[in-house]
Amino acid sequence: MSYEQFFPEEPKSYWLDSINRESFPSLDETIQVDVGIVGAGITGITTAYLLAKQGLDVCLIDQQRIIDGTTARTTAKITAQHGLIYDEIINDY
Repeated sequence: MSYEQFFPEEPKSYWLDSINRESFPSLDETIQVDVGIVGAGITGITTAYLLAKQGLDVCLIDQQRIIDGTTARTTAKITAQHGLIYDEIINDY
Protein backbone atom coordinates (compact mmCIF):
# COMPACT_ATOMS: atom_id res chain seq x y z
CA MET A 1 0.00 0.00 0.00
CA SER A 2 1.21 3.49 -0.76
CA TYR A 3 0.68 6.61 1.29
CA GLU A 4 -1.21 8.22 -1.63
CA GLN A 5 -4.16 5.98 -0.79
CA PHE A 6 -4.42 7.56 2.65
CA PHE A 7 -3.20 11.12 2.18
CA PRO A 8 -4.51 13.62 -0.37
CA GLU A 9 -2.08 15.52 -2.56
CA GLU A 10 -3.24 18.77 -1.00
CA PRO A 11 -4.12 19.04 2.69
CA LYS A 12 -7.86 19.22 3.28
CA SER A 13 -9.11 22.02 5.48
CA TYR A 14 -12.09 21.60 7.78
CA TRP A 15 -12.47 25.39 7.91
CA LEU A 16 -12.61 25.77 4.13
CA ASP A 17 -14.92 22.79 3.70
CA SER A 18 -17.37 23.92 6.39
CA ILE A 19 -18.08 27.55 5.44
CA ASN A 20 -19.29 29.58 2.51
CA ARG A 21 -16.67 32.21 1.85
CA GLU A 22 -17.44 35.38 -0.01
CA SER A 23 -15.38 36.40 -3.00
CA PHE A 24 -14.23 39.97 -3.24
CA PRO A 25 -13.13 41.87 -6.35
CA SER A 26 -9.52 42.81 -6.97
CA LEU A 27 -8.54 46.31 -5.96
CA ASP A 28 -8.21 48.14 -9.27
CA GLU A 29 -8.35 51.76 -8.18
CA THR A 30 -6.63 54.12 -5.76
CA ILE A 31 -8.44 54.39 -2.44
CA GLN A 32 -7.92 56.39 0.76
CA VAL A 33 -8.10 54.57 4.09
CA ASP A 34 -6.81 55.11 7.60
CA VAL A 35 -5.04 51.74 7.69
CA GLY A 36 -4.06 49.30 4.97
CA ILE A 37 -3.38 45.74 6.07
CA VAL A 38 -1.54 43.34 3.79
CA GLY A 39 -2.26 39.72 4.60
CA ALA A 40 -5.72 38.33 5.21
CA GLY A 41 -4.93 35.48 7.56
CA ILE A 42 -6.08 35.29 11.15
CA THR A 43 -3.75 38.11 12.24
CA GLY A 44 -4.72 40.48 9.42
CA ILE A 45 -8.43 39.78 9.75
CA THR A 46 -8.37 40.21 13.53
CA THR A 47 -6.39 43.44 13.26
CA ALA A 48 -8.74 44.82 10.60
CA TYR A 49 -11.78 43.87 12.67
CA LEU A 50 -10.48 45.50 15.85
CA LEU A 51 -9.42 48.69 14.05
CA ALA A 52 -12.78 48.93 12.26
CA LYS A 53 -14.54 48.52 15.62
CA GLN A 54 -12.60 51.59 16.76
CA GLY A 55 -14.02 53.57 13.84
CA LEU A 56 -11.04 53.47 11.50
CA ASP A 57 -11.49 53.00 7.76
CA VAL A 58 -9.58 49.80 6.98
CA CYS A 59 -8.60 48.05 3.76
CA LEU A 60 -7.61 44.39 4.01
CA ILE A 61 -5.81 42.96 0.99
CA ASP A 62 -4.17 39.65 0.18
CA GLN A 63 -2.47 38.16 -2.86
CA GLN A 64 -4.81 35.18 -2.76
CA ARG A 65 -8.30 34.64 -1.42
CA ILE A 66 -8.99 35.62 2.19
CA ILE A 67 -8.06 32.88 4.70
CA ASP A 68 -6.70 30.71 1.91
CA GLY A 69 -3.14 30.26 3.15
CA THR A 70 -1.72 28.95 6.40
CA THR A 71 -4.71 30.11 8.44
CA ALA A 72 -7.03 27.86 6.45
CA ARG A 73 -4.98 24.82 7.32
CA THR A 74 -4.28 25.39 10.99
CA THR A 75 -6.17 25.45 14.25
CA ALA A 76 -5.00 29.07 14.68
CA LYS A 77 -4.29 28.37 18.31
CA ILE A 78 -2.57 30.75 20.64
CA THR A 79 -0.25 29.24 23.19
CA ALA A 80 1.40 30.54 26.33
CA GLN A 81 4.83 30.14 24.73
CA HIS A 82 4.22 33.07 22.39
CA GLY A 83 4.37 35.40 25.40
CA LEU A 84 7.90 34.23 26.17
CA ILE A 85 9.08 34.95 22.64
CA TYR A 86 7.43 38.38 22.55
CA ASP A 87 8.80 39.26 25.98
CA GLU A 88 12.32 38.46 24.78
CA ILE A 89 11.84 40.58 21.65
CA ILE A 90 10.47 43.50 23.68
CA ASN A 91 13.29 43.37 26.21
CA ASP A 92 16.09 42.87 23.67
CA TYR A 93 14.96 45.34 21.04
